[in-house]
Amino acid sequence: MTWNSGGSEFRWPWMLPVLVLLVVGLLVWWARTRGRPPAGAAYVAHADRLRSLPRYQALVRRQVILGTCLTLAALLTCAGAIVLSGRVQERQTSLQDDRTRDIMLCLDASGSMAEVDAQVLREFRTIVDGLQGERVGLTIWSGVAITVFPLTDDYDFVVEQLTEAEAAFGTGGIYSDAYAIYTAGTVVDWSVQSQLGDGLASCVQRFDRKDEDRSRAIVLASDNEPIGEGIFDLAGAAEFAADEDVVVHGIAAPLTADRPSALRLFDDAVTSTGGTFALLGEDGSAAAVVEAIGDLEATKIDKPPLVQVLDRPALGTTITGIGLGGLVAVWIAEAVIALRGRRREDAP
Repeated sequence: MTWNSGGSEFRWPWMLPVLVLLVVGLLVWWARTRGRPPAGAAYVAHADRLRSLPRYQALVRRQVILGTCLTLAALLTCAGAIVLSGRVQERQTSLQDDRTRDIMLCLDASGSMAEVDAQVLREFRTIVDGLQGERVGLTIWSGVAITVFPLTDDYDFVVEQLTEAEAAFGTGGIYSDAYAIYTAGTVVDWSVQSQLGDGLASCVQRFDRKDEDRSRAIVLASDNEPIGEGIFDLAGAAEFAADEDVVVHGIAAPLTADRPSALRLFDDAVTSTGGTFALLGEDGSAAAVVEAIGDLEATKIDKPPLVQVLDRPALGTTITGIGLGGLVAVWIAEAVIALRGRRREDAP
């Protein structure tokens, strides 16, 4: 997502002329009252001789310089305050590029997969690293499917969740507390486990936004070693996925190769949806899945531009800071001059 700046503007532009007029009015009032002699003023004859003295002229020049600096610092402070009161803002606009590909990672969390689940999750992270803009979700299942996290394009969150899952599966297998806690709820009947057909069908049902024209894919990892009877067989679940226009990419546990019929059934099911099939750990298995996902058609969704309005007080703050710094400097200079004057008067 690329942000385009629309330039800076004042949120309350009417504040500027109001405050400027106020400052000008104060200056006019000050200038008019400054020329009037103060009450109780004493008039001195032959003041021209006093004004011609070098010491007097030096004091006048010093006072003029200090007064000019004080005036400029005060005007800068007022100008900065006026800019701040107008509230400078920057409008940023971004055209939202929402890619229409959804990827559901579908993990067999049955006991027979415990030894390889951590490796599967590392493979999943590799797959996520190869994606750009797609939404990703994670569902684990055995006898029952549980959504670990729904479809999201927050990849930092996705990687964090996959890392957490990898740690849970990689700390002692089915006998560890971490594994038991993480997979809690995936088995309600120990005679029904590792139901690949039910797991696939459940993952198909995890896709949302059915009214949008989106490309959908599932990355399905299992050893295809079911226990008991489920609702869907693998062929029926694959047909359900195809009817929902969901492409299934299969990653089989290495031990699945020891059961050729199970391996062939898994292979035939996922390829019937237009997906790919590979054994876990084979060179390029994750890359093949990423490439296959990249080949899915992605149609951009028309979304209104995303607009953000950000405060930009830097200009007003800088001007005000310079003005205040000038006021402080003049005040210090006057204090130093006054101190020197008192020392001169106290000198014998």
